Amino acid sequence: MPLSEEQKIRYARQLISPEIGEKGQEKLLNSKVLQIGAGGLGSSFAMYLVAAGIGELTIIDNDTVDLSNLQRQILYDSSSLNRVKVEVAKERLNNINPDSKIIIKKMCVDDKSIDDLIKNKDYIVDCSDNAKTKFMVNDAAIRNNVKCTIAGVKDFYGQMITINPKKSACYRCVFYGEPEKQPKKESPLPIIGVTPGILGTLEAVEVIKSLLNIGETLENNLLMVNLLNMSFDKISVQKHEKCICSK
Repeated sequence: MPLSEEQKIRYARQLISPEIGEKGQEKLLNSKVLQIGAGGLGSSFAMYLVAAGIGELTIIDNDTVDLSNLQRQILYDSSSLNRVKVEVAKERLNNINPDSKIIIKKMCVDDKSIDDLIKNKDYIVDCSDNAKTKFMVNDAAIRNNVKCTIAGVKDFYGQMITINPKKSACYRCVFYGEPEKQPKKESPLPIIGVTPGILGTLEAVEVIKSLLNIGETLENNLLMVNLLNMSFDKISVQKHEKCICSK
């Protein structure tokens, strides 16, 4: 479906990009993305992806807004306290861009539900805050042959990888043999708010590039971000022969 005159104005700066143009914008408007987590990473990711004109974004989160979230989770403000995160997120994102269809589900994702959630999606993005969920997203992406991007943050540091099922190395290849079970009670990680903001924004860039098949993505590479010394380093990653992505 061709762009409307209003859409040509809204996306004008993307339309004049030789990498995107009208065909690229139309593809974004016809793409469906699944987002796991609506916290620090999820806030900046969702805002920039919706602003860019993604056609459909499904957001999964089971939490409510707490005062301690506001230092980094910019989808929310003081008026959002004690409200369900995905409900606030939908309101905010609808105001940012009514072109994007926002689907929300207040729930905890598990190995069973994620396969149903990922059906008919073009991409899955992990914006969670725990290793167990990241491994689960990785495995679901491989099982369902859907590209995904996974990011993690701590303090002034972040890391990110993109997985192209059956073709690239995956999250398990990087952390092969690492336990994914976590203690019932975890101590909060130190984190400065801009770190998930930057990594979430980078996740949005990865999705856009992957959907449009432009530039170089982080397939077979782990991006290491150090904001204390402003370094961005890529570490080459190879498939582990015994990993699920090699089967």
